[in-house]
Amino acid sequence: MSRSSFSEEEFIELVESAEQEAALHPRRYLLKLSLLASLGYVVIFGVLLALLGLAGGLVAAAFLSTGLILFLLKKKLIFVVLLAIWVLLRALWVRFDPPEGYRLTRREFPALFNQIDELSNRLKSMKIHRVILDRQLNAAVVQHPQLGIFGWHRNYLIIGYPLLLVLSPAEMRSVIAHELGHLSGNHSKFNGWVYRVRLGWKKVMAEYEGAQSWGAKVLRRFFYWYSPKFEAYSFALARRNEFEADAIAAALTSPETAARALVNVYATAPYVDERYWRNYFGQADEHAEPPFPPFEGLVRFLRENPPGSDELRERIAAEMDADPHYADTHPSLADRLRSLVQVTPEPIMPEISAAQSWLGDAGQKVMLEFDHRWLEENGEAWHDRHAYASQAREHLQRCDGCELADLSDRDLWLYACAAHEFVSPAQALPLFRTCLRRDPDALGAAYHLGVILLNAGDDEGLEHLARARTNRNLLGDSARIGYQFLLNQNRHDEAEAWWQGCLDQQDIFEAADRERQGVSRRDVLEHPNIDPELLERLVASLKGQSNVGKVWLAQKEVKHFPDDPVFVVAFQAKGIFSSYERLQERVAERLGIEGHFFVACLSGEAKSVAKKVKKAGKRIK
Repeated sequence: MSRSSFSEEEFIELVESAEQEAALHPRRYLLKLSLLASLGYVVIFGVLLALLGLAGGLVAAAFLSTGLILFLLKKKLIFVVLLAIWVLLRALWVRFDPPEGYRLTRREFPALFNQIDELSNRLKSMKIHRVILDRQLNAAVVQHPQLGIFGWHRNYLIIGYPLLLVLSPAEMRSVIAHELGHLSGNHSKFNGWVYRVRLGWKKVMAEYEGAQSWGAKVLRRFFYWYSPKFEAYSFALARRNEFEADAIAAALTSPETAARALVNVYATAPYVDERYWRNYFGQADEHAEPPFPPFEGLVRFLRENPPGSDELRERIAAEMDADPHYADTHPSLADRLRSLVQVTPEPIMPEISAAQSWLGDAGQKVMLEFDHRWLEENGEAWHDRHAYASQAREHLQRCDGCELADLSDRDLWLYACAAHEFVSPAQALPLFRTCLRRDPDALGAAYHLGVILLNAGDDEGLEHLARARTNRNLLGDSARIGYQFLLNQNRHDEAEAWWQGCLDQQDIFEAADRERQGVSRRDVLEHPNIDPELLERLVASLKGQSNVGKVWLAQKEVKHFPDDPVFVVAFQAKGIFSSYERLQERVAERLGIEGHFFVACLSGEAKSVAKKVKKAGKRIK
């Protein structure tokens, strides 16, 4: 989960306000949207011009006033200015990783490229520079900015190999036409520009999320305010773009084909996940190695186990009742189908897939490559799962028939988890309750108990998930499961409140991370409360470093999760060094102690922090 300066309610309110304005005053809405879209560029290029002006001013000062440049050198102000310029320029240089996947060539796959060329020409769309196959049941057009914020885009068409397996050639044409429609000359140029800017600023915000330089932090503060505001205000247009892209797909194929493509994607994606991938991963419980390559198996599964019409109809009926979340600009399936056809088409599996028609014999090479990559990336996880399943079943056999009071807390936890996975939720339910009675802070037990209860339709599960989400590792799943449970019961206000509560918890985790990212002279330091064994290891590590003299230890006061302490080590340097900062980094790297430890040298740039440590803490060496 991630979040910005906006709360969930504020985001939704702005979206709804923008939608009303777009409907009642479309010209005013588009004008305000264009100004808001331009604001990001104004700030970026304003910072750049200010830096260039400052650099130019320094050069001019050097030629026009020798006294001024000598004053700046003497007071070391010139180095401060040059450092500020460098840091901000680096902050502006945001690099984005290009999309990954199997790169297709025109010579190898002429049939596919002929389809892309024909659709691109009819749409007058921007040039597609790369066509990539990936392993998702999806398709997308991605503009990769080679110069980061400053653009120079390369356009990637990304097609999911599984999507080619489940759609007919006509349906796949519709999907590609929809994606190319976002880059189309037939599409409103303004709409297309806003669509690309919207995705661009989201990427920029994601890149600044973990940046640590103060220049990046300055720009991040702006984008934390700007990016979600622009995302919310442009939401109405972004959703309209999806309808326009659907209309383009219908015009280049037919409304019925575009509708059937939508229906088949919505129906077969969960079918493949639940019936194939879940069962494939499940075989790790029995087999030490995958019994067959995954994508070879997927091709065979779709050929031998096409979903039944009744099952597909049930899946589509469920999707037709679903309301889209404001995190997704795609309209609901029901709204998209109403804009295309009068009657919802029947979902059917194709007799000849787009993969067979367009990839031909070369598709075998793609399948082998994806199998190789998957096994390479997931082999270790497969072995770990197999080992876990074997140990869990052995533990289950040992504990069956035992008195629960005779089991240790850990054995009871392992017994509950094994029963949940390999027997039934009903057998695991009382075991997890016993875990919680023994230890009310057992958040893993609270999570599993919550899931079991919600799957049984019991609201009590929400209480347990609310506790579980206070664990960072359980927050994402707790948020999703609780939210979906409430949506399925048409309790939309409660669902939004639940999601907001999860975002608030994420805020706490992010604030805790910021507290642990560094230490400054503004921080409050106090006498350390450190485990004696940990202190012993710390002192031993410092004694092993010949350049470390006397050492003091203090503890940083933190607001969030004080049970996870932050310690600051101050030391006197032994010897003469050209850079105390490099020495400080070397000492920190060689500590080898788990936990949050920062190091400050009594000489060099961190001496003010080191002096506070010496004053507030205690000497340990």
